[in-house]
Amino acid sequence: MRTRDEWENWYRQPNPWHYDGTLEDEIRTSALLGRLRHAHFDHALDVGCGEGRLTNALTAVASDVTGFDISATAIERAQARYPQIRFEQGDLLDVVRRPDVLATPFDLVVASEVLYYLPSDEERKEAIAGLSQLGTPSCLFYFSVIVTGASAGRRYFTHDGFVSMLSEHFTVIDSFPSVASFPRALTLLGKLLRSDEKRIQLMGRWNAASRPEHCRHAGYFALKRQVAPISATLN
Repeated sequence: MRTRDEWENWYRQPNPWHYDGTLEDEIRTSALLGRLRHAHFDHALDVGCGEGRLTNALTAVASDVTGFDISATAIERAQARYPQIRFEQGDLLDVVRRPDVLATPFDLVVASEVLYYLPSDEERKEAIAGLSQLGTPSCLFYFSVIVTGASAGRRYFTHDGFVSMLSEHFTVIDSFPSVASFPRALTLLGKLLRSDEKRIQLMGRWNAASRPEHCRHAGYFALKRQVAPISATLN
């Protein structure tokens, strides 16, 4: 899916990802918020926010949060569900060029599970370059992508390939499992636990112990690569 019409058709069904309240979504969110538990941000941006579940979770670490998504239907649902958050419709490649977005002093920018929907390397590189222009000089960026390589009908990233692509504009400061591949025995054991909290704790421990390059989804923290002033390069 790439066009707005395709996404509108997808969001005709509520919760099309079936993520709300699922173990996978809880693990991905807790993996991120656990690493940010001692941080606080003034202005956070969530691009590709969908129906706003992660956007809302970011309010735990940010005073002000804004979400963008290509689907007007998704934005309408997100706004109804989380009226305290500002949601707007916009294509990622357009949002990163908007003067008002460029002028906002974001200190946290999140692009979770969105970049691999751009079909070509050119669009992916364009999106990453555009994202690198957002926010304050010390803005923290979080990316989460599928790192299983190619599969039927879709071309995902690999760990090394994504780090290489990010490194053209960012310095990657951390990578970690966003959602690991869970062994069948562990999945079955988790189903035996009656408490959702205990199930999340069990799977979260396995997730944290997994290597990013061996995961289905990996998370990355990055900072904008600072370009040295011309005068400094002449000394």
